Amino acid sequence: MIPGGKLHGVLVTFRRPDALATMLEKLSDQERPIDHLFVVDNAPDERNRSLVHSYADLGFGATYIATAENSGPAGGISTGMERVLEMADEEDWVLLLDDDDPPWESDWVRQVWTFAAELVSVDPCVAGAGTGGSRFDRRRGRLVRIPDHELDGAVPVDVIGGNQFPLYRVKAIRDVGPFRSELFFGFDDLEFGLRLRAKGWTLYMLGQIKLEKRRRLGRVGMTSRPSARIGSIQWRNYYSLRNLVWICRSQGWRGTALRLSFVHGVAKPALNAFRQPVQAWRALRLNARACADAWRGRLGRTVPPTLRTDGTYGSRSRPRVREA
Repeated sequence: MIPGGKLHGVLVTFRRPDALATMLEKLSDQERPIDHLFVVDNAPDERNRSLVHSYADLGFGATYIATAENSGPAGGISTGMERVLEMADEEDWVLLLDDDDPPWESDWVRQVWTFAAELVSVDPCVAGAGTGGSRFDRRRGRLVRIPDHELDGAVPVDVIGGNQFPLYRVKAIRDVGPFRSELFFGFDDLEFGLRLRAKGWTLYMLGQIKLEKRRRLGRVGMTSRPSARIGSIQWRNYYSLRNLVWICRSQGWRGTALRLSFVHGVAKPALNAFRQPVQAWRALRLNARACADAWRGRLGRTVPPTLRTDGTYGSRSRPRVREA
């Protein structure tokens, strides 16, 4: 069965022209091409603009969008979605792409596209589908790994990971609105998924693809468990905690937001005070700011990306939905 409507793509990139070149090359090889691709550049670069124009010269619909400032993954996706909504019909779809996660198999987009069509034929409330996802434990405020034995066919989830080729219906996006740009970085896909679920929309992942990926990576039979240790303290730790606490508050889960603020914001650094005193102190300071901003509703780009609390620089990578 072939889905109705057109397939639009939103690809956010940031200072990775080589990765963008690889992504565009892989997209041009797809059995099911994207009808129109919006490339949102959070660090406008003429190399990126040229790459998009070269992709368009091959006969693919493409638009390069240079942002005025780094709006993060959330802001980039929001910008791209807004542009899609200006031209899309209700039955169109939007595929979200990360510049460093290309579809290595030529039938990858077609598989997700066909899967979505089959879902709509049996569940008219489908908002999206993807190759991976998680459920959300509302009491503890954490993502839950889908057990291996459930990875068969269409698996219901609460969130589709940003690096799992999420494909969303334009009708659903118009109903709840696009990604929240003010989240800037981290759990923007979770917030969007929970917003969809609250309005009665459903989300699914392709169980067989996820199981095969786990087999290749040797992750069958694994269980996810949060670590009690403190890793490197980076700017993304701030955004992840701030956004997660704020999301729980916005959903009306005040108790969960309080639990996250105490357990992750205070208790975890305190438990590591003797084992990792310097790291614990830095984590406590950053966590306190994150929780305070979450409760006050102070969102947006509030901590410089790439800056660690010790003055060094960390990864720009986007936090993943850790369900694998």
